[in-house]
Amino acid sequence: MSENTYAHEELFLENLAKAYTEYDASYILPFLADCFRYSSYWVASPDLTKGKYIDYIVGKLDTMKKLKTVNKFFMMYEQGSGKPFLLIGAKTPEGGFGCFDAKTTNDGQVESLAIMPASLYNLAYRNKEEFDRFLSSL
Repeated sequence: MSENTYAHEELFLENLAKAYTEYDASYILPFLADCFRYSSYWVASPDLTKGKYIDYIVGKLDTMKKLKTVNKFFMMYEQGSGKPFLLIGAKTPEGGFGCFDAKTTNDGQVESLAIMPASLYNLAYRNKEEFDRFLSSL
């Protein structure tokens, strides 16, 4: 993958964090390619297509807003490649962290988004103090 592709992925993931913290899907919808697919490691149902994902995320963010859910995220990077992943502050059913993995086309459109256990990747942070602050905020 090119650095340009990773820059597109990081921009999308930053906007995804904004969508979840401000409960507003409009931060991410313009990025979604027509062929977009969403999947979750913890859900056995088929991947969601773009239209179904939009319905899902708008509803999910609305519910989170009503429940006053506090979402926290931290950008991590795969060691070796530098590919960005968005670490989720809430623990997974197994007790670890989850992360979002986005894949984009060269023109910046997101073709897939998956939520996966962070333990499947060799992730690192760029700033230890910021990572420590993230952990202490949970």
